[in-house]
Amino acid sequence: MIGPNNTGRVYIKPLVAISLIFSFALTAFGLYKLSWPESFAWADTNTLIRFVCFITISTALIAGVSWRFQRNTYCTVLFAITLLSTIAGATWPLLVTLWFAGASAILGYWVLLKLKIKSEHLLNCFLVGIGIYGTAIGLLAHFPINYSGVYGLALVLPLVLNWRLVLEKAKSFFANTANTHQNRASFNGLDVAIGVMAMVYVIVALMPELGYDALVSHLFIPAHLLQRHQWGFDASTYVWAVMPMLGDWVFSMGYMLAGETAARLINVGFIFVLGWLIRDMVLWAGGTLLGARWAVLIFLSTPLTFTEGSSLYIESIWASFVVAGVLALLKACSFNSKSRFEIPLAGLLLGTALAAKAITFTILPALLLLLVWRYKSWYKSTGLPFIALGGSLFLTVGVIPYATAWLLTGNPVFPMFNKVFQSPYFSITENFNNQNYNSKLSWDTIYQITFETGKYLEAYAGASGFQWLLLFIPAVLTLIAFKKNRGFALLLIGVLTIAIVFHSQSYLRYVLPSWVILISVIGLALSTVLSVRSFAKNIWIFGVVLTVGLNLIFLNTGNGFYRDFPIKSIFDKASRENYLLTRLPIRNIVELVNYLNVNKSPVAVFADPLTAGLAGDAIYINWYNTSFNKEVSIAQTDQDLANLLLKRNINFVILDANCCNKNGMMQEQIKKITAQIAEYGSLSVRKVKADYKFNTELLANPNFKSVNGWTLNPQVKYDAEKGIILASVESLATQMVVVSPGGKYLNSIEARCAEAPTLGRIQINWLDVKEQITSTDIKTFTCTPAWGNYAMEVIAPQNAVRAIVYVAGHTAIPLEFKSNSLRQ
Repeated sequence: MIGPNNTGRVYIKPLVAISLIFSFALTAFGLYKLSWPESFAWADTNTLIRFVCFITISTALIAGVSWRFQRNTYCTVLFAITLLSTIAGATWPLLVTLWFAGASAILGYWVLLKLKIKSEHLLNCFLVGIGIYGTAIGLLAHFPINYSGVYGLALVLPLVLNWRLVLEKAKSFFANTANTHQNRASFNGLDVAIGVMAMVYVIVALMPELGYDALVSHLFIPAHLLQRHQWGFDASTYVWAVMPMLGDWVFSMGYMLAGETAARLINVGFIFVLGWLIRDMVLWAGGTLLGARWAVLIFLSTPLTFTEGSSLYIESIWASFVVAGVLALLKACSFNSKSRFEIPLAGLLLGTALAAKAITFTILPALLLLLVWRYKSWYKSTGLPFIALGGSLFLTVGVIPYATAWLLTGNPVFPMFNKVFQSPYFSITENFNNQNYNSKLSWDTIYQITFETGKYLEAYAGASGFQWLLLFIPAVLTLIAFKKNRGFALLLIGVLTIAIVFHSQSYLRYVLPSWVILISVIGLALSTVLSVRSFAKNIWIFGVVLTVGLNLIFLNTGNGFYRDFPIKSIFDKASRENYLLTRLPIRNIVELVNYLNVNKSPVAVFADPLTAGLAGDAIYINWYNTSFNKEVSIAQTDQDLANLLLKRNINFVILDANCCNKNGMMQEQIKKITAQIAEYGSLSVRKVKADYKFNTELLANPNFKSVNGWTLNPQVKYDAEKGIILASVESLATQMVVVSPGGKYLNSIEARCAEAPTLGRIQINWLDVKEQITSTDIKTFTCTPAWGNYAMEVIAPQNAVRAIVYVAGHTAIPLEFKSNSLRQ
């Protein structure tokens, strides 16, 4: 690294101090301009007091135990998390989370060994193992084999097959964490602060899920796998069904074995992984442990980080793969003996990131620039075999969701760029774009994202974190003053990626990896400033403490899901259900619908689409299901709407009284064709009335006024004048019709004995797309001399697309048939 130029420092150091003071003044101005108390991040004063009490107790517990027993602080934090989980009745979800982490680390270590990629770093092994598990679940999701036993076996196998390695790593882990020689002099308050923040994330993870995106998709998908044992990849039902979903597959492992809490703990675990990566990145760039600790604390206190950690978003998983891949490439561009292993490792990690989120493409240009810039430092040391291996791993893992989307929809990035690929499952007149977030980069972007955060996220002011206004510019000037070349590389990657993302969509969640990288830049600057004598050192310390303090005050501005900090909801099931009943009753409604909807048929949702856990398909009246939305919009009469629901085999409806009013008529139409079963405030569960069922005739000439549409055996006798068919088991008539998989049908006939008493039958053969018989429904009856009506209610198999309806007897003795109807 080039040594610092003292002459340059003389001019820049005062500029750093001035920029810090100016940042303080600008922050004070922004705070003054906010609307108070609307900008207060907590529900009320009592909530803030409850939060402060939790922080205080956690601090006392972690600091006291670490000090008294002279144990590693993070070992004490693990003890505190275990204690909290036990009190909350979440011991099994915590064990599953730790089990998943351990199995992933061992699997990753073994796979890297087989690929001849040497990496002793436990974090890399863990991420590789997680990526393999996520990829495998994504492939298994195509088939009905997703059971808890299968997933449990997948976690057991690496531990059993590599038991010696497990023992070796376990001994090494406990030796490093349970440091009995830690003394009072080495006690670090920053570690305690980081541990307390970890406790905040864990207690929120134990609370019930309230997040919009989670309940729409990221929790919906794992719950669907548990309920249905496979994922349909049906873009006509869910527009996001074929998007890259490796993060959701990872959540599915925890959900399958230990439910919602395990999935939420896994998400928080990846927040901690990002903190670990910040530490590694600061140290790689030449920073100190002190600067790295401050950077990790800033990251954990950032409201955007809390947003990602408090609800099941997938950015924490995605960003972990991205940042780890970037760090591997940075190491490959450094002169060291192991650099040849970093390229294939980076390829594998970045390929996994690509399988988690398509926005990964935006970081690739910056990495390509880095590789070109540092060409001489990595090409010769790596060699063509390892370069080819890296590229192959990147493509093999990363291409899977895009190939799947292309095969199923005709658009590899469905529904994005659909104007280009023109998939029939989405609009082909325009490319998908969220118009709410199209702010471009400008000279005041840092101020805008801090105090006008709503332009960049579903959030309130301050959600992006106050470090960007208070510390970022001084940090950049510090890198210039001390000529931190590796810091410049981090800065280039972070800023260039943000510029590319904001060019199309100025959305803060999409730049989380850049946030992590740029926080590492701040950590490097703090390492530099705090390790030398400088008149600005105290200003820096004040600035970083102010940053953490403001971040904590504004902690809930990112989503506001837990502004009431509902600690009581974690202690027992009744408190949890009562909290949801007050806060988000649709979650209770989902449980009721599952109890009633024993056939797991589709459910129409005329409400917010927060239906995670629903056993049947959720049919939404929004852009998630464009075909249903369009069909509802053109339904004119009550019967039209009822027929639409019945055609899709919808029997139950979730209705919000504040939703879906089309010209003031939609609510009334839905209420008229359905009967209310239960009501939760403005939400209700309703069932389609029997009067509207089976009103659509599917057969041609069901009353036999003509036999057009029917196929008659030569032995069948037809009386055209009376409209009667004489049929037996050997002489019969049939008609083929198109049916909906899972649809409910009523097959009814009118018949009488022709010569003598005998058995007749109602019969339907179900055919698949290859017109092969998949199953048959038959109901027999005893005829009488008088005309009688007989009926059979059936449900089409899930693989049925056609049906053959029979006019036939059950014996050789013929019967007379006056009608045969199949209604939906």
